[in-house]
Amino acid sequence: MNLRQRAAQAQRARFLSKTGHSMRSKELRAKRAKLISDARALINGETVTAEQNTQFDAMMAEADELKARIDRIETAEAAEAELAVQIAARGEGEGRGADEQRDRETQEVRVFGAWLRGGMDNLAGEDRVFALNQARLGTEFRAAQSTQSGQAGGYLVPPLFADQLLVALKGYFTSLDLFDEIQTGSGAPLPWPTNDDTSARAKIIGENTTISTSDLKFGISNVLAYLYATDAVLVPWTLMQDSFLDLDAFLRTALATRFGRTLADDLTVGTGTNMPQGVCTAAGVGATTATVAIGYDDILDLQHSVDPAYRQGASFMLNDMTFKALRKLKDNEGRPLWSPSIAAGAPDMFAGSPLNINQSMPDIGAGNKAMLFGNFKNYKFRNVKGLSVVRLNERYADALQTAFFGYARFGGGMPGAGTAIKALQTGAAPANGG
Repeated sequence: MNLRQRAAQAQRARFLSKTGHSMRSKELRAKRAKLISDARALINGETVTAEQNTQFDAMMAEADELKARIDRIETAEAAEAELAVQIAARGEGEGRGADEQRDRETQEVRVFGAWLRGGMDNLAGEDRVFALNQARLGTEFRAAQSTQSGQAGGYLVPPLFADQLLVALKGYFTSLDLFDEIQTGSGAPLPWPTNDDTSARAKIIGENTTISTSDLKFGISNVLAYLYATDAVLVPWTLMQDSFLDLDAFLRTALATRFGRTLADDLTVGTGTNMPQGVCTAAGVGATTATVAIGYDDILDLQHSVDPAYRQGASFMLNDMTFKALRKLKDNEGRPLWSPSIAAGAPDMFAGSPLNINQSMPDIGAGNKAMLFGNFKNYKFRNVKGLSVVRLNERYADALQTAFFGYARFGGGMPGAGTAIKALQTGAAPANGG
């Protein structure tokens, strides 16, 4: 049995042991669906009182809380499954058997944890040699990413720590799972071929007719990687000396939050100048509303602005405030556009397509791209191997604290002309008295 099969077997065992957990998710989804159905029934009449609107809002707030609980449960289960596959694949890729890979992972985690708590002085023998090698790799990585001299080195973190941090990052910025993730070994510009052949056609010809030509218009778009560094994470010495603190997990969560806040903004609304071009920035305008309000016809216009060739796997992206403004919308037959999901792991649907919440999307406002539609696999998220952590021993010693910060390279962009993902741009508010 190979490592991947072992991982799958282990995951099945964990799944069986967590049946109650999964059932809890299913129960919460059913409860949420009923709550939303009851709330809609309150406002289905021709006249709706202020009291009914207040009750509707309260029920929707409760439904939102249930959704947050469901997401936490299902994200944790998905993360564990993803990590199991990554560990198995890493062992196979490096030619290690199951036992050897497990021993390697154990050593990496143990040495990294000891280095976090006490630096190189906390290590001896084989563990110290291993840590010095990781520090050397971290310094080489930093030097390769910078044109400046005299940069401080760092500890190249264990692959398991990097995998867990990326999973935590996706938990913070869930839209990362929608994008096409590309992992590269270096930060060199990544050329990406582009072409748009959606208008090319075949035609009926007669005998002895010369075939005409229409050249494919190929281009190259570079998906760049940018060096990101977090703010310092300060840890009191007293906590570092206490065994109850899982410093590895604490630091991983802190770094994921810091990277996540910045990447969420940059990969959504980044300008593309000295930073990634965000998916919202790259998306072409597919439809524009007449006013700042968004109606059913605007949603239809947005969906049909994306060529059918690109609609396979398409979904919506918007922030929570925009969704709140739209969740009462109905189609021309009086049917709600929003359909909450009952199936575990499945997203809510809106106007027949999956709905994704991204808090970095712009609010509804004059000239803003408040909603996107398309297959988000056309947006490339670039992740360069080599996450490193720097331990600052002396800088905060007078405060009896040690500081850590992480640095890594990330990038993103949508090669092409923004035809695969389109935006709904809200129009200007009517002039006073207009």
